[in-house]
Amino acid sequence: MPVILDKSAILDKLHQLPAIPNVVQDVMASFKDKNAGSAILAHKIALDQGLSARVLRVANSSFYGLAREVGSIQDAIMVLGFDTLRSLVISAGFAHAFPTVADSLFDRHAYWTRSLRVATYTEALAQCMGGARQLSFTAGLFHDVGQLVLSICIPEEFAAMLEQQKNSDSSLIEIEHAVLGFDHAEIGAEMARRWNFPAEIEHAIRYWRTPEKQPFMPITGVVQMAVLIESGLSGEALMKRIPETTRSQLQIGWEHIEPCIPQPEQMDAMVQVMLEA
Repeated sequence: MPVILDKSAILDKLHQLPAIPNVVQDVMASFKDKNAGSAILAHKIALDQGLSARVLRVANSSFYGLAREVGSIQDAIMVLGFDTLRSLVISAGFAHAFPTVADSLFDRHAYWTRSLRVATYTEALAQCMGGARQLSFTAGLFHDVGQLVLSICIPEEFAAMLEQQKNSDSSLIEIEHAVLGFDHAEIGAEMARRWNFPAEIEHAIRYWRTPEKQPFMPITGVVQMAVLIESGLSGEALMKRIPETTRSQLQIGWEHIEPCIPQPEQMDAMVQVMLEA
């Protein structure tokens, strides 16, 4: 396998990524644009019939347990709130733009399933701790987006690294550093910067494995917690895996966050609808 030491060799291939719908880009830009009106964005979303249909199917899934069916994007904002709608638009837009590919060692269905679960846990934890809920879902959704980028830009090399991971005790991050000289977290953070995501999301993508990295950003620690919970950890085992500095900064304990965590079957229903949408 050829060694690629220069990140520009991959970043130059970003034109190979699928185009993100304009309305999804507008919704992403609204994170930084304080003047972005929800009514204007809702109108743009509604004009994209395919995206609107996917979003509404998820909004009406059992995960949200709404008392009545949501029939329009405007209804969705009124019932679920703009932050939740924005999360649904971004996740539906990206899952549709980067669909499952057959005969690939990188399992996109598994990738999106895990990412959506991590996103949901991140949002639930942030809400529980009074954090920036409007950023949390997106930070969780894209926490490993660098893997998706590598699978598209250097598919053969990345497949070889995944195969090496399967047959060794090394982590994917370690293998990437050995082969590339950098890792998918760095690539993901660069993508977040190019997509004009807020600095908090870029930081979470780059450092969620080491949230104690300074300057500390709470959302990065919350993403790490969400990843650990998605992996099956809970209770004391979970708390022991979280760095002491992160626990201290977030001022958390299992007894505090346990009631906030969605049930797996609830999330599975939402994820299934999202990936079918």
